[in-house]
Amino acid sequence: MEKLELNQDFVEGKKVLSRCLVCDVYVHPEESFACPRCRKGPLCRRHRVPGRKECASCVFDVGKRELMALNGQEMSIKQFLRFLQFIFLVFAVLFVALKVGLGEYVEILQEPVLAKYLLYLGIIPVLAYILFAVLLYNQRGKIADAELQLKKLDNRR
Repeated sequence: MEKLELNQDFVEGKKVLSRCLVCDVYVHPEESFACPRCRKGPLCRRHRVPGRKECASCVFDVGKRELMALNGQEMSIKQFLRFLQFIFLVFAVLFVALKVGLGEYVEILQEPVLAKYLLYLGIIPVLAYILFAVLLYNQRGKIADAELQLKKLDNRR
């Protein structure tokens, strides 16, 4: 068989190319980058997130942590809504007890300020519940957006 000779320009050009650590594609040094966060490099442009200096894996990890924080905030809001429901029920029971005529027998209902403003005090948890329900709805929208961004980044990793 005949021996194949390689052109000298091809051999020198191969020395200049660097290999992407993720997908094993050879790229020119000008087209590659090193991630400043994880110090992984050289990587090809396919693994760089547009508008960011980090690689897709680092941005994915940061997004995952942000999503976990948003989920934790959502749980806190849900727990606070349960607390507001409890407060509302307490005021509802006191209001019914006052209207039924148990004010004479229940010591806390004998307080004149509480008996006079009980209805107004009962409205405060309702308004707070509405406010925090809107916040919870907004939080769920943020979580959905973050999950969508993570799905897009997962394809780039």
